[in-house]
Amino acid sequence: MKSAVIASKFGKSLLLGSVAAFVAVPVAYGQAAPDAAAAASSEQGAIDAGDTAPDAGTSDIVVTGSRIGRTGFTTPTPVTVLNADQLSKAAPSTIADSLRTLPALTATSGPQRATGTQGGGQSFLNLRNLGAVRTLTLLDGRRFVAASQYGTVDVNLLPAGLVQRVDVVTGGASAAYGSDAVAGVVNFVLDTKFEGLKGEVSTGIADEGDNQELRGSLTGGIALADSRLRLLGSAEYYRNKGILEGERAWARRGSNLINGPAGGPALIAAEDVRAIGSNGGMISTGNGGSAAQNALFRGIQFGPGGTVLPYNYGSYTTATQQIGGDGFNTEFLQEINRPLERAAFFGRAEYELTDRWSVFGEASYGWTYTRYSTSANRHLATNPITIRRDNAFLPTPLRTLLDANPQVTSLTMLRWSIEGGLADVSVDTKTDRYVTGFAGELGGLKVNGYYQHGRTRQQTDVINNEITPNFTRAVDAVVNPANGAIVCRSTLTDPTNGCAPFNPFGVGSPSAAALAYTRGLSRTDSVFKEDVAAINISGTLFEGWAGPISFATGGEYRKEQAQLAVDPLSQAGAFLFANPQPWSGSYNVKEGYLETVIPLLKDLPFARELEFNGAVRYTDYSTSGGVTTWKAGLSWTPVSSLRLRATRSRDIRAPNLSELFTSGRTQSATVVDPFKNNVRTSGIFITTTGNANLQPERADTLTLGAVFQPSFVPGLSISADYYDIKINDAIGSLSAQQGVDQCFAGNQLACGFITRDAAGNISALTAYPINLSTLVTNGVDVELSYRVPFADMSNSLSLRSIISYVGKLATTTPGSPSIDRAGEVGINSNPHWRVNAQADFTHGNFNWFNQLRFIGGGRYDNTKGPQAVSLQHIKPQAYWDMRFAYRFEDLGKGAEMYFNVQNVLDQEPPYAPGEGSIAVATNTQLYDTFGRVYRVGFRFKF
Repeated sequence: MKSAVIASKFGKSLLLGSVAAFVAVPVAYGQAAPDAAAAASSEQGAIDAGDTAPDAGTSDIVVTGSRIGRTGFTTPTPVTVLNADQLSKAAPSTIADSLRTLPALTATSGPQRATGTQGGGQSFLNLRNLGAVRTLTLLDGRRFVAASQYGTVDVNLLPAGLVQRVDVVTGGASAAYGSDAVAGVVNFVLDTKFEGLKGEVSTGIADEGDNQELRGSLTGGIALADSRLRLLGSAEYYRNKGILEGERAWARRGSNLINGPAGGPALIAAEDVRAIGSNGGMISTGNGGSAAQNALFRGIQFGPGGTVLPYNYGSYTTATQQIGGDGFNTEFLQEINRPLERAAFFGRAEYELTDRWSVFGEASYGWTYTRYSTSANRHLATNPITIRRDNAFLPTPLRTLLDANPQVTSLTMLRWSIEGGLADVSVDTKTDRYVTGFAGELGGLKVNGYYQHGRTRQQTDVINNEITPNFTRAVDAVVNPANGAIVCRSTLTDPTNGCAPFNPFGVGSPSAAALAYTRGLSRTDSVFKEDVAAINISGTLFEGWAGPISFATGGEYRKEQAQLAVDPLSQAGAFLFANPQPWSGSYNVKEGYLETVIPLLKDLPFARELEFNGAVRYTDYSTSGGVTTWKAGLSWTPVSSLRLRATRSRDIRAPNLSELFTSGRTQSATVVDPFKNNVRTSGIFITTTGNANLQPERADTLTLGAVFQPSFVPGLSISADYYDIKINDAIGSLSAQQGVDQCFAGNQLACGFITRDAAGNISALTAYPINLSTLVTNGVDVELSYRVPFADMSNSLSLRSIISYVGKLATTTPGSPSIDRAGEVGINSNPHWRVNAQADFTHGNFNWFNQLRFIGGGRYDNTKGPQAVSLQHIKPQAYWDMRFAYRFEDLGKGAEMYFNVQNVLDQEPPYAPGEGSIAVATNTQLYDTFGRVYRVGFRFKF
């Protein structure tokens, strides 16, 4: 810990000194011509996003969003491009962290704290917060095998050391790539022509001395046999130790929602909110006696050794929660940042058979592992412990009170059992992928094809998970009349059942034998497979009146498979948490497409260039039949400095394997029940299953945009694009709260998912995906870049800003009014405004990079007014990141030492407590929860 503190102090000193040094640099350099060396630092300034351009070191033309690779072709679909250098400067930890700085990808998942037993540190890209399942992730324009049952790709498994650039298509692209590209496409383009040796090593630590990180990568490429044979290999290792629960001041205050007093809001946001119950157990009521007799036992808790103590209900109490007192602070149950370890290996060989034909093969292997805490084995009001009056472990004072009230037959106990540790989840994922293919020319046409096989093996364990039937037997302990020993009541009639009695009175009272008998490991072994075969042909049909009329056509066959096996106890529903059920399923897809680019006008007044880009694709799913997608777009350049673009498309997303075939998984939820005077109840179990009758989603997407590159301001580029996406038959399951709210609003479909007990309280919920809603979103994306001209060519300054405005994000479910979540930053991650602004300054071998990440303020919950919840508005938040680097030109082909600081001002996240059963003080998906983080690294190239 001492070394961590020293590192933190060193980081602060270096940070302050560096700032002072930079401020002292003269800001007035003579301005003249643009810096040619900086032209590639901002793609939008060098070429309009979406233009075709040869990658460095290769003659291949790659256009993300289109299958046509033609020099000078500009796709009308908006594309944001980030090269490897920009990604590293934005966030040198992982590519996923770098992409999360983009406004359109802020909601991307990662190792940050969350609730539940799923999502173990994996990074699934999520464009426009429409869901990771609606974002298509590609590697060199080809699909990558999923790392989850939902069909999503973990970008941690991609070969980061070889990534040359990342293209983000912020519009529908199903006609070009098939299913799932409803929100857009993120394509990782590899530098397959790299020659030489390059590597990087870095380490990092948070200002608090935790979040320790280590990363290293090595990439090599060689050309043999007169450059006909190219061999390429890359390896990467990453480890982050995470941030433990409660290790930030804002994360140990017990921030949560609680039912408010009568006459005020139904829910109030407060600190030191605790769940009623204690680690050593507390009695909430007696049973069987009169109301007065039962009340005598309320508020008795048990200290070490079973000591009887009064329970402190705090300053304010509801049915399940309290403020202050002896309750349990659930904010200490989960890490702020989950630990993560991963490795990735990639190899490629390409051989030119002739000047026109080549073959290639690729093999990759990725591995990720994490283990994190998710909850304690707890018994709350929804699943209390029943203590019978003859329990053998009754402390003497409690037994005496029971003897004085013989009508009381049993006691109800609430207990957070921390003996043996918390319930942990470990996720071990291994992915291997193999690709073989060819490329060539035939009759003036380009032809390429490939076959890909990918497999992911994932083992998910819930460790120290209570076995409910065993616990029920073990806690019912009695004295064996034959020998006076304390045994389970069940042992009297079944002496060989192995039951070990569990003493619930006081922390540490359960024996090791009792813990071993009542705890177990819930395991899920998952295998996901993907096979793809595709062929593509492209070229020029003929020379048109305004230029060559180009086309691309092709076909693809894809098969997706999943198989999940579970342990016998999970299959029997015996555990307190998860209880996944075994299932398997598969489907295949056959599709063909045709795309064309037709120049309409060229070199005319107010029509320097006008092009039409159209595509159509027919897809046949083995589960739901055929569907047609299409795209029509125009790109118009009236004058050399202005380009206007527009697209209209029909896109689809087919249901994934989990949505189709899942046989059941149980999780817990917290629900505010408007039928019961808005009482807030935690620990309600919700079981999710699949639906084999699902049909594909259909989305209609419109984009309208302009790109302005004025000749009178060299180096300036401005683009603005409006988008409107309407998804019909959107696949989804109602969340626990949505189901209850919509039932209260009169939606009988939602009422069918709710089970209530005899007293009318919610006892269980079910959910399964259906084509239940319409989802509509619209907004504007703006990108600005400017390269400041300097007379001294050793100086450069590149400025870039990406601005995103979300105007609408509304879901309409039959039988319920439309709900617009745009501007909601409390329970969702949909701020109206998000901005990423960068300034990249180079003076000789010295580089200073700055980044501002702005997240607009908004409503806590758009559906709840001041009478429903006290917290209405969340303030805006901004983060400043910076990076200092020095380049060593004489070391090989160049080397660089860098020092990066994220969240320079050590900003705490805004107060926005979650609405779940486990207290979370802020929206962890949207805001920085690590505090100031330092990283130092070294990059080299030979």
